[in-house]
Amino acid sequence: MTPELHLTKAAHFAVSAARLDPVEDYEAIMWAGMHTCTHWTNAIFHAKGLTSVEFDFEHSWYIDRCPDPDRVLAGLDDQLGGLLDALAVFEGLRAAYVRGPGPFGPEVLARSQEALDRVHAVAEEVFGTL
Repeated sequence: MTPELHLTKAAHFAVSAARLDPVEDYEAIMWAGMHTCTHWTNAIFHAKGLTSVEFDFEHSWYIDRCPDPDRVLAGLDDQLGGLLDALAVFEGLRAAYVRGPGPFGPEVLARSQEALDRVHAVAEEVFGTL
């Protein structure tokens, strides 16, 4: 998928999440944030030449499934590696709080928002205002 299409999909998730209530719909907001970050990360990796448009990360651990993991690993600096760390935050929150027995409530959004903000900042650095 092209970076432009990833950015379009990310924008759709962000707009949808903004219409939801953070108390009543925290799970859906967190889920939308996870997809937004995944699309931004893929767009950045494609734009930086770390992955081709034929390969998209769905989870941070997919680096092992990447056709050229050495290229990805060689291109990961603190900033770009932080994108995978942000995806891992969402993966942990999803497993513990949305699917699992973790405390239920909107407090889960605080951690997911930090990860979302981190990826958003890198995406804007690469692509300009989103």
